[in-house]
Amino acid sequence: MIRILLRCDYLSVLPKLKEKLEKSGFLPVEDGEDAALFVPQLSRSGWEREVLACTARGGAVVIVKKENIPAAERLLKGSGAAVLPHDVPFPVLAGVLQAEAKAGERLFAVLGEIDRLRERLESEKLIHRAKLALMERGMNEEEAHRFLEKQAMDRRLPRRAVAEEVLKERAP
Repeated sequence: MIRILLRCDYLSVLPKLKEKLEKSGFLPVEDGEDAALFVPQLSRSGWEREVLACTARGGAVVIVKKENIPAAERLLKGSGAAVLPHDVPFPVLAGVLQAEAKAGERLFAVLGEIDRLRERLESEKLIHRAKLALMERGMNEEEAHRFLEKQAMDRRLPRRAVAEEVLKERAP
């Protein structure tokens, strides 16, 4: 079941939209959404910030009157939010919400991979600084590399932890 954050400024539309979403297998939630559906009054300030905040976590769909589509697209340019006309057939809306939820999953996976790669890069930088510190003490690069590897294996520690110890010993 896809969790949908539903924000609708039109009180007469909200219950009907919520019911249609639930009947189609979506779960309207307040937090922890897979995608977000906004039906804003464009005159209300701040709605675009809410959409932008949601696109950082996953997909967002905005429904506006046809004549307001260019203004909404201009406000949301570069956010990745889908802007649809208010008379969009519900099956199309459901398909777009599913696609936005999948896009959010992929974004989450990519961001996780970026974090892992960033951490790995930081570890490699630390290890290279530790090798340099060992080379300043008279080892060549191969010996420094072997020393860090052997210490990590013998002590069952990550190479990063050994590198941190080497760098602490170096600090005055």
